[in-house]
Amino acid sequence: MSELQQEYYIPFRANTKDKLFINTDEKSSRRYYHYRKFNLADGPMVYLNNYKEENLKLGIKTVLPDIFLDFGAMIIPKAFMVFLRQFDIYGLQLFPTIYIDDDEKWHENLWLVNFFEGIDCIDKQKSEIDYDPDLWDEGDRLIVDNTIFDDSVLRAIPEEQRLIFKMANVNMPHLYCHQRVVDYIREQNYTGIIFVKASDYFEGMENQPDWTGE
Repeated sequence: MSELQQEYYIPFRANTKDKLFINTDEKSSRRYYHYRKFNLADGPMVYLNNYKEENLKLGIKTVLPDIFLDFGAMIIPKAFMVFLRQFDIYGLQLFPTIYIDDDEKWHENLWLVNFFEGIDCIDKQKSEIDYDPDLWDEGDRLIVDNTIFDDSVLRAIPEEQRLIFKMANVNMPHLYCHQRVVDYIREQNYTGIIFVKASDYFEGMENQPDWTGE
């Protein structure tokens, strides 16, 4: 088992009855790919409620969280952005973002946690991979059921440069948040987010009935 994996958590949207599922608008969806650096000249990223039409028909108004989450994507308030900008985090771009709510109100001063580079720190021998590793070719993304960190790769990177990271060369990469970042989020009492310790996580556990995360 990885020692450093004990220090990291995977963020998920809070599993409440009014949890918000977000999606990019049409223009932003054409821009959003894992490991791509965005250009400010193209404007901010724009997100919407993925169930806006259904909610309007049912008269449901979802309370907006402080932190918006989708798989591998996290949208944060300005204070959180300022906290992260204290550190030279590897491959991180904090990019201006707008959320347009169901009443067409624009919520600005939000920032997308975007990674244009990941860290190749999976232990291929100890992790559970979905297909035969003997058939794996360099450059293929791994489909992983249970991830184990290669601590030697992470230890070669100063801690403050890996307070948040995405793993390179894996399919559907998660965000990994260091304990220091998790402590900051909890101190601020930010809503909309829960965590699973990276060492406890297995793929798909967040889809189990009554799953609450922490």
